[in-house]
Amino acid sequence: MTSKIYLKGVKAYGYVGYLPEENVLGQWFEVDATLWVDFEKATNNDDIEDTVNYISCIRKIENLTQTHKFKLIERLAGAIADSLLEDTKITQVEVKIIKHPPIPNFLGSVAVEIVRSRDQISSTNTAATQLKATTESPSKASPKTKVTSDSPISNSQSPITDSAPSKIISIHTDGACSKNPGPGGWGVVIHFDDGSTKEIGGGIRETTNNQMELQGAIAALEFLATHKQSTPVDLYTDSKYVLDGITKWIKGWKKNGWKTKDNKPVKNQELWQQLDPLNSSNIRWHWVEGHSGDPDNERCDAIARSYTAKYA
Repeated sequence: MTSKIYLKGVKAYGYVGYLPEENVLGQWFEVDATLWVDFEKATNNDDIEDTVNYISCIRKIENLTQTHKFKLIERLAGAIADSLLEDTKITQVEVKIIKHPPIPNFLGSVAVEIVRSRDQISSTNTAATQLKATTESPSKASPKTKVTSDSPISNSQSPITDSAPSKIISIHTDGACSKNPGPGGWGVVIHFDDGSTKEIGGGIRETTNNQMELQGAIAALEFLATHKQSTPVDLYTDSKYVLDGITKWIKGWKKNGWKTKDNKPVKNQELWQQLDPLNSSNIRWHWVEGHSGDPDNERCDAIARSYTAKYA
């Protein structure tokens, strides 16, 4: 029995688009996805293992939309479809993406819709493998080329090896909040030594600016922890509250049972207790003045504010 799961109205702020304004300012995207899944076991066993974790699917859609800077939404739709089909329980997906591009005097929307099945991916991979085999076949090689076990192998014939994973060299974080307390968001920009960049963000409907500054730092260090690298990383924040708290005040707080010098409970204790074990001597904390033109700080602020607007 093949049935469907419908994911409707998954919203994420991204920078996919051909127009310069889309690449720099970004915009909201809305994604609908239909997943073809066999529900036979799930309808009888009531076991999560027999169906698809749609929360994971939603997170995949959000992450791809937020972090990839494709020129075409068609490319984004393909990337989302391929990511969803990584779950072997899903045999086919339909992905629809809607955006409102900044075209003068145009108040409507643009949408693309694709359908992709596991068979299509398998066929594409098989064709690519056959093409590679044909290209590298000795019978197709130039007669002037002769490779023996004693001759040096050219770069084009060297065996492909996995390159070392890119190391994180710097992280910028920021938080924002409307009305304080009120809806808020956080943003993180991560730079790798190969020149690539990753952006992450999130938000909540009722929070404070300091809580979002802390949440941004927590998310940054949680991501860093997944890389398990030993080389130093520079972390930049425009919050002196976060900087002084993690580098100065926290030692006294812990010694005093999470109380301040005035013997009052530490504000945002739960967040500080999340951040503390993630911190290490490899992290070099820096303060950067907010809204001073630093491109990474401005970018973090834009991500944070996009989530603030989402929950407003």
